[in-house]
Amino acid sequence: ADLKPGDDGQHQGILSADDVAKAMALIASSANDSGSQWKADEFAAGISKHCPSLSWEDVIYKLPYAHLNVKHESGAVFIVNAFLAATAGQNRPFPYSFMYEIWPDAPAQVSFLRCTLRSASIAPYLLDKHMPTVLADPLDLLYKAYHPEFTRILASPWNSLSLILVLTHLLDSKASEDARALLEAGIAQEPLLVTLALARLKIQHPRLQALLQHNVARFLKRDFGHNGLFFELFRIYEKKMMLAFFCNIHRKDPSFSRHILDVLVDLGMANDLLLIPKREDIMMLDFIVELAVFASRRGMLAFETWFPGLLAELGGD
Repeated sequence: ADLKPGDDGQHQGILSADDVAKAMALIASSANDSGSQWKADEFAAGISKHCPSLSWEDVIYKLPYAHLNVKHESGAVFIVNAFLAATAGQNRPFPYSFMYEIWPDAPAQVSFLRCTLRSASIAPYLLDKHMPTVLADPLDLLYKAYHPEFTRILASPWNSLSLILVLTHLLDSKASEDARALLEAGIAQEPLLVTLALARLKIQHPRLQALLQHNVARFLKRDFGHNGLFFELFRIYEKKMMLAFFCNIHRKDPSFSRHILDVLVDLGMANDLLLIPKREDIMMLDFIVELAVFASRRGMLAFETWFPGLLAELGGD
């Protein structure tokens, strides 16, 4: 495009947000291993000089409709850095939420998400401040107890309910295989964040419910790291769901009972569940009794007196 100002000396209306979005999309989509032939700061300076009133937020939100199809990390980096250069000193955050809307081209959206999540250089600008999976507040005590890991996950671009939500939607699109692969990559990289997000979103998709239960079982078996922090957060955000998952896992494989009891003891929940059972727990009675058997073997309670007491407590139920 011709970026020379008009004869009247005015620098407005030369390029619209749509025009700039199309140019950015073309540059970013053609980027490869050798990097973009365009420098983001020079591109931003040229556009800003001749279009000073341009809304760069509008430009970013128009990208999905400008045939954006990024294939390499450098393309995503170009887009983020162009925005940052154009708005330098204005304290305007990169409008990352455009990534989580429904794009007209699902494969292009998954490709863009993949490229952005791979880039450490732009990760700080993609943090979901509107819908994070985990917040430091009001978890001050937990933050102090697990400080190094907590600090790391708060700074991860995977700490986003929006990201997991859009990936679940994309599982039913023509980009389903790519979306599934990206979700699996997220689990490999950030199992705590992805699993907790799936739980918090309460998605009823059967495949995702199965995946969630499978991941919880893996945390119980300590296949993932930081299982202690995971279950602390699971208890805080979704206590009832956590107990329901424990019950279902036990019913499918009773060998998990000892792992479940270990977690409940670590969380300080074993006594409440075993010694003070609630009437709403009646649907988990088989699970509670099995836990009591294991607890009895460890000397935590006397089953021969606990069980009659349980029956008396439940009464006619």
